[in-house]
Amino acid sequence: MIHISAVITGHREGLLSGPSITSFRESISHARERGLNVEPLIVLDRSDQLTRSMFENVIGDDSRVITTDFGDPALARNHGAEQAKGEFVTFLDADDLWSFNWLTAAYEYYSLLGRDVVLHSELNIIFGNERLFWLHADSEQKDFDRDYLQIGNYWDALSFAPRQTYLKTPFRKNELLLGYGHEDWHWNCMTLAEGYAHKPVPGTIHVKRRRHGSQSARANSSDVVPWPTELVRF
Repeated sequence: MIHISAVITGHREGLLSGPSITSFRESISHARERGLNVEPLIVLDRSDQLTRSMFENVIGDDSRVITTDFGDPALARNHGAEQAKGEFVTFLDADDLWSFNWLTAAYEYYSLLGRDVVLHSELNIIFGNERLFWLHADSEQKDFDRDYLQIGNYWDALSFAPRQTYLKTPFRKNELLLGYGHEDWHWNCMTLAEGYAHKPVPGTIHVKRRRHGSQSARANSSDVVPWPTELVRF
């Protein structure tokens, strides 16, 4: 039985993928040392030669590598979930970092809760072109405000949930030319409306790079909005 499919998506990160690959392997090793069977799954979506070389040289023989031609992080994640063999799936982008305990802590916390939820890190640290941090919200706390999702996103895309959750509610492709994007924001609204609580895992951190040319930067510069849902209507 494979407990977790750890999916890292690579595009054109080049040398920046090095620290992400190290973070990916450290979290997997930590989980395996504690008895979890983790499947490393690499999705290289329209990646350049340098990015492919980074993964080929250091990722390890225990990993599956899948190449795709979507040109979109949402569809790359969906494909990763479809190809995954684990009970749970979690994502890492090839310019971001997990805390070493992410896989272990998320699996244990989900087991403790004993019900269908979507998990996120407790803390997000942003570096690069921007520097900031924020605590991920718990949608079951009494001070949680669903209306905030009209103007902002509570959670990023590096979530942890049963594989079936991602298959039932896949990420939607970004359509920047049509004015729609922020696939993580949209997915969070969809799953929350479907009844999934979104909860932070105590003692975990995600470290995310802000850089020119990323999907997030492109969405922000294009001034797009998420697709309408029952929680967000523009």
